[in-house]
Amino acid sequence: MSSPPVLSVVIPAYNEEQRLRRHIPDIQRHLAGKPHEIIVVNDGSRDATAVVAAELGAQVIDLQPNRGKGGAVKAGMLAAQGRYVLFTDADQSTPIGEVDKLLAKIEAGYDVAIGSRAAAGAEVQEAQVWYRALAGKLFGLASRWLVIAGISDTQCGFKLMKREVAQKVFLQVTSTSAIFDIELLAVAVREGYRIAEVPVHWVHDPDTRIPYNVRRALKIWAELFRIKRVVGKRMKVRS
Repeated sequence: MSSPPVLSVVIPAYNEEQRLRRHIPDIQRHLAGKPHEIIVVNDGSRDATAVVAAELGAQVIDLQPNRGKGGAVKAGMLAAQGRYVLFTDADQSTPIGEVDKLLAKIEAGYDVAIGSRAAAGAEVQEAQVWYRALAGKLFGLASRWLVIAGISDTQCGFKLMKREVAQKVFLQVTSTSAIFDIELLAVAVREGYRIAEVPVHWVHDPDTRIPYNVRRALKIWAELFRIKRVVGKRMKVRS
């Protein structure tokens, strides 16, 4: 019987066949020599995402119908077998090489290490257009005031944790939306886990699968208040 991998890499994917072709080989090259698994969660894609992921050697979890980013990440994180579990976006806005910084924090005693575009030392290349950046800043302020304080960037899609932490936390996450990270972090704080916010290199990819419009913005704000009700009191991260 083979031993479990050291690292599991979970990639939520909706219509991502092209980006998976580009980026899975990069992930495999960086992790060569380190026992690992790559799990692609095909979230109701209409293209060949599942076929391409399997051809490239990834494990595939097929969700039908579409469950939302939070639901896809949850499915992958709960299925992962690695000692450490990372979820990362298919566009690799945060390159896989940045995982080494997060692993160092976990090995230093933290339970969760999250990539941050706002922490001192972060490198943001090709920033978002001004209205998305402004909306993100306002939303970040609201999320810190309402739900989770002490974290400057909750939404960077690059988070690593011990497998036992992922198993305990994700079972309690109820949000299937793109802002599930806020609930995830609040639950982790509530459980007493130590969280490290790590500055990373980040490049904006304008070919987003999550469009910005007024209707979606209203849904996201409604989801933030729902998470607030689920979590209860405001949490405070202490490193």
